[in-house]
Amino acid sequence: MLSFIYPVPIRRGHGDYNNFLEVLLYCNQLQLATNDALYSDGDRYRPASATINNLKSFLPAIHKVLVLGTGLGSMIRVLRSKGCDPQCTLVEIDKVVLSWAMEFLEESKAGKVTPVCSDAKVFMAQNKAKFDLVFIDVFNGRVVPEFVYSELFLEQCRAGLEPGGYVAFNYMINDNEEWEIVKTTFTGIFPSNQILNIGINRILIGRIS
Repeated sequence: MLSFIYPVPIRRGHGDYNNFLEVLLYCNQLQLATNDALYSDGDRYRPASATINNLKSFLPAIHKVLVLGTGLGSMIRVLRSKGCDPQCTLVEIDKVVLSWAMEFLEESKAGKVTPVCSDAKVFMAQNKAKFDLVFIDVFNGRVVPEFVYSELFLEQCRAGLEPGGYVAFNYMINDNEEWEIVKTTFTGIFPSNQILNIGINRILIGRIS
């Protein structure tokens, strides 16, 4: 892959849920940009890299991963950069974003990536599979939809974990009162938890025994 020291657009378009989408190549990493947000940055994507760095000792036990909100598959790239090669299910509501993710992910050729075009809310309501890691990265622009931090949805994510598994939830603070609600709800479902600070983002990591 060619490397550039400034962002170079390599794909532009729109999806079912995004009126502007752009894939950029920057410093040998693929970025996915919308009008107001950056959803991927290769294996530099901080919410994914911070999560995996925090779970370093757990990596040998990660065999199945669920990613809710895929971007261009940065979570897969981060895992692969750490020598972890799990089966991954990517759930993305926008079929254009999902198709681009699969196009640019070489991992898809190995048959280890399963794409699912679906609303994360609908997917989790129907999910019966179990995962070692569930990564929640669902946004409308720079806002996390209310259903994502609801007790029902987080309970469904918990139910989708193997024993000893982790949920990691990328949240962006726009309102401090809402943030307090998010923390309280998450802690009620995952008493064993920690929070990583990344600027205005918070990564809530919970584990079940």
